[in-house]
Amino acid sequence: MIHKLLHRWRHPRWANVLAVVVVLLALVTYVNIVLHRRGVAENQTSAGLQNLVLLLNEESSLQWKTLADPSIRARVARDTGAIRGRESQILARLASTMPAATSRELGRLVSDYHVVLDERQDLLIVDNTDQAVEVERSKTGPQLKALSEHIAGQAAAAAAEARKASATANYVLIVAMIITAAMIGALLRRFDRAHRAAASAAEELLRQERAALQLSNENAEIIRHQAEHDALTGLPNRVLFIERMRRAVHTGEPVVMFVDLDDFKRINDSLGHAAGDALLVEVARRLRVSVRDDDTAARLGGDEFAILIENGDVDSAITAAQRIIDALAEPVDTGGTQVLTRGSVGIAVAGPDRDPTDLLRQADVAMYAAKKRGKGQFVVFDESMQDQAGSRAGLDVDLRRALETDEIHLAYQPIVSLDSGAIVGAEALVRWAHPTQGIMSPAAFLPVAEASGLILPLGRLVLTQACAQAARWIADRSVADFVISVNLSVHQLHHRAIVEEVRSAIEAAGLPPSALMLEITESAIMHDGELVATQVERLRALGVGVALDDFGTGYSSFTHLQRFCVDQLKVDRSFVAANDGVCEAVLRFGELLGLETIAEGIETAEQARRVRDFGCRYGQGYFFAKPMPPDAFEELLSRPAAAMVV
Repeated sequence: MIHKLLHRWRHPRWANVLAVVVVLLALVTYVNIVLHRRGVAENQTSAGLQNLVLLLNEESSLQWKTLADPSIRARVARDTGAIRGRESQILARLASTMPAATSRELGRLVSDYHVVLDERQDLLIVDNTDQAVEVERSKTGPQLKALSEHIAGQAAAAAAEARKASATANYVLIVAMIITAAMIGALLRRFDRAHRAAASAAEELLRQERAALQLSNENAEIIRHQAEHDALTGLPNRVLFIERMRRAVHTGEPVVMFVDLDDFKRINDSLGHAAGDALLVEVARRLRVSVRDDDTAARLGGDEFAILIENGDVDSAITAAQRIIDALAEPVDTGGTQVLTRGSVGIAVAGPDRDPTDLLRQADVAMYAAKKRGKGQFVVFDESMQDQAGSRAGLDVDLRRALETDEIHLAYQPIVSLDSGAIVGAEALVRWAHPTQGIMSPAAFLPVAEASGLILPLGRLVLTQACAQAARWIADRSVADFVISVNLSVHQLHHRAIVEEVRSAIEAAGLPPSALMLEITESAIMHDGELVATQVERLRALGVGVALDDFGTGYSSFTHLQRFCVDQLKVDRSFVAANDGVCEAVLRFGELLGLETIAEGIETAEQARRVRDFGCRYGQGYFFAKPMPPDAFEELLSRPAAAMVV
C-alpha cells in the first residue's frame, strides 16, 4: 500500500500537482504577506491621524491659556513649538503610507490652520475683551472642528481599507484551505486579530475625540473665569467690574464705592507678603458679606477694592460704606499675628449723563478726599473735588516750571546747643515762591512732587543749594562744628544714584562730609528695608551723618535702629509738647543707644529746660527761631551764644 502511494507520488502528474501546490502555496503566502503589510500600513495611518487630531486639540487649548495669564506666554510658545514639531513628524510618516495627493492636502490644511490660529492669537493679545474672545472662538472653533472631521474621515477611510484588506485575505485563505486547513486557520486567526485591532483603534479615536472636545470646553470655561476674577481673593477683577458697571449705567443710576486700605504697605513690609495676602483675602471676605447678594465687590489691584450697587442711592451707599468701614476696623488674624487696618471709601453716584469710566475715577477722587480727612472715613464725590484734582494737575505743571526758574528757595532753622546756646547747625527747609499763590509750604506741593516724580530733581536742587550755603557760612564765619541737615524722601532713598548725587553735591560745594546730616523718616525705613539699609550704609561710608527724623511717630524698633546705624534721633514735637513721662523715656532711649538727640518743636523756655534735664543736648523750634532766609540766618550767626541760652 505504501509502495503504491510512493509510486503515485513519483508519477509526473503528481509532480506537476505538487509543483502547482507549491507555487499556489508560495502565491498564497506572497498574497497574504502583501495584504498583511497593507493592513499594517493602513492601521499605522489610522493611528497617526488619531495622534494628529489630539495634538491639534492640545495646541488649540495651549493658545487660549495665554488669555488667563500673559506671564506664561513664553512657555506656551515653547510648548506650541514642540507640539508642531511632533505634528510635522507625524505628517512625514503619513506621507509614506498615504497617497501623495492626500498627504499634501492634509499638510496644507494643517498649515492653514496654524496660520489662522497664530493670527487669531496675535489679535487676542491686542484685544482680549470678552467680545473679542467670543468672536475669535467662533472663527477658530469651527475651523478646528472641520479639520478634525476631515482627519477623522481619513482615519475612517484607512480603517475601511484595513478591513477590506482583511476580507480579501480571508477569501484567499478560503482557497488556500483546500491545500492546508491549518495554514488557513492560522492566517484567519492572524487577520481576525488585525481586524479587531482596527475596530478597537477606530473606537478609541472616537472616544479620544469626544474627550478632547469636552476638555476644550472645560478649558475655555476655566480661562474665562480666570480672565475675569482675581486669583488671590476670588473677587471679580477690574475688567469684569467695569463691564458690570457699564451695564448698570445703561440700565439705571448705580452707585460705585472705591475702597483703599490704610497703611497696607506698612503691614506688608513689616510682616511679609504672606501676611499681606492673608489680610487681603480676609478683607475680600468682609466686603462680600457687607453688601447685598446682587451687588458686586471687586479687587482692582493691590489694596484697592471697589463696590458696585446697581440699585441704590446716596443714603444706601452711605449706610453700606459705614458698614464696610466698621467691618474693616475689626482685627485680622494673619497667621498668629493680630493686625489692625482701616479703609478709606470714596462714593460716586451715576447721573443720567455720567460716563461709566468717569464714575470709577470720581469714586477714586472721593477716596483720596476721605484719606485727607483721616483714616477710616468715607466721602461722597461732588464737583468741587474734581476742581481740586484739576488744581493739583495744574500745580504739577507749575512745579515743573519752577524747577527751571528761581522760584524754589531754602529757609534755614537753627539747631541750638541747650547747654551753651550756640548755634551748631541748621535744617534746610524748601519753600516755593509761587507767582500767583505766594510762598507755599512743603505740605502744599511735596505730595504733588512725589506723585509726579518731580521729587528727585527737587531733592537734588535742595541738596545742592544747602551744601553750597553751608560751605559759605563755614568759610566766612569759621564755624568749626556747623552741620547742615537736609531731608531725604523715600523716593530719593530708593533712587540708585542717591549716593553719587550726595557725593557730587558736597564735592562741588567744598563741604566737609561730616558737615552734612541727612534726615530720613521712620516710615522711610519701612519701605523696602533691605534697599534702604544698603543706601544708608553707603551714605555713611561717604562720611556724612544720618538722622532719624520725627522719631516716635512711626513703627521703628530697637532692632531697626541697630540695623540702620543712624547717628542722630530727632524727637518729634508731639513728645516735646506733652507734659508726661513719654518724652523722657524717648530721650533716655536715645541716650541708651549712644545717639545724639535733638528735640524738635520747642516753643517755650520751660520745654527747652525740661528736655535738657532729660538729657537732650540739642533743640530746634520757634522758641529759638523760625525758618528764615539765608541773609537773616547769617545775621543770627553773628549774635553771641548767650542769647540762645535757656
